Amino acid sequence: MRIMVDMSATLLHYGHIRLLKQAKKIGHVVVGLTRDEEILSKKGYKPEMAYEYRKELLEALSDVDEVVETPWLISEDVLDQYNIDLLLHGDDNCNEISPDRLKVVSRTQRISSMDLRHGALNSLVSIANKKKLLTPGPGRLLGANLEGLMPCFGRGDDSYDVVEDRVLGHLKEMTGHSHIARMQGSASLAIEVAITNFVYGKCLVIDSGYYSQRMVQMAQALAQTDLIGVVEVVSLQELDAVSGSYDWILSTYTETASALKNDVLAFSKLAKQVGARFLLDATGSIGLEDHHNVADVVCYSSCKGLLGLTGAAFVAFNEFPKNEVSSFSLSLHTYLEKKCTGPYHAISSLDHVLHNHDKVRQSIIEAKNNMMDRLKDRVVRPMVDQPVLCTLVEGKVISKENDVVLYQPRDVAAGTSVICHLGEADITGQPTNDIWDKIIIE
Repeated sequence: MRIMVDMSATLLHYGHIRLLKQAKKIGHVVVGLTRDEEILSKKGYKPEMAYEYRKELLEALSDVDEVVETPWLISEDVLDQYNIDLLLHGDDNCNEISPDRLKVVSRTQRISSMDLRHGALNSLVSIANKKKLLTPGPGRLLGANLEGLMPCFGRGDDSYDVVEDRVLGHLKEMTGHSHIARMQGSASLAIEVAITNFVYGKCLVIDSGYYSQRMVQMAQALAQTDLIGVVEVVSLQELDAVSGSYDWILSTYTETASALKNDVLAFSKLAKQVGARFLLDATGSIGLEDHHNVADVVCYSSCKGLLGLTGAAFVAFNEFPKNEVSSFSLSLHTYLEKKCTGPYHAISSLDHVLHNHDKVRQSIIEAKNNMMDRLKDRVVRPMVDQPVLCTLVEGKVISKENDVVLYQPRDVAAGTSVICHLGEADITGQPTNDIWDKIIIE
């Protein structure tokens, strides 16, 4: 009996082998191998190996007797052409063949050519990740970043619009805000746009370190206009002495340079006490910490706790701003109304990551916990003050290999170092745990 098994075999795997072995038990096996142009037409890509090489590979198998060229769909005419008695196919069969010439068998689960492509992509990513970034973002390239990439444009590209709506919807749900603006740039741009558009009147900035001090600079620059009347600065140690009334309080959630997590619930409580709205720099906390919803406005970027590629910045808010901004680049409406090129690829790089973000976040938490166990005698801050993103330790971190990029914070106390944990993030939820072969702490 002549048995045909039709396949593309762009990437030969054990599912193909098992199907061929079943066919061999029945009779003489003829593989109907799909032509290159048919694969391109039906699947949208050129096969990894051209027809002649796929044919050569199959002919080398002991369970294959012949290989013939066939179209994508097998018809009765094709079976007649090659004197085939029976077509053997997996249970995903779409060929319109009479029942007396068709035998359907169960498809091998959890394996396909596309699975192999994803595996190959992740292998390439693993090779790239031999370069270790022990930095607060970006920290690690994920296969999911590349899987989400696509050719895209901001106007008239319906498929991209679906992705952007999904990503922005996920981000709004993550922080608990009704609206979000995306822009091409860093979190610094998002913060400056937010301050320029939202902040007015009497402003209080909580100074907790380097990153809150940049908010002081931005607010003071705006105070030279008619929007902000007064900019006051208060240290963490002076918060209990704050009194009177304010229109806005500005603060940073995570001071990355000193590995400090601020108490945003206390900041929110203070804002309510003084009748102020609350603007939060969430650059080092987004995707990692909770309670972003207590702020009226939050600002962050794509490449830290969200684990996306660099280049996207976001301002999330509940009520639209009232400030009139003449600057094209600093007006929030420029980005809400998509008047300039957006961070299309950075946003698409987030799509698959956000779908599995809980697992990725867990891997970062596990990496931090592992480090805490190893270096418990060197950890400087109590747990309540520690961000998920990074940890302040006593001593100097030194790389043992040239492919390790260490974090060089702008504001760290002498004799201490900041260790960041994003470099061990993984889509499976398990940390990579291999940085300890590459660094020492003196």
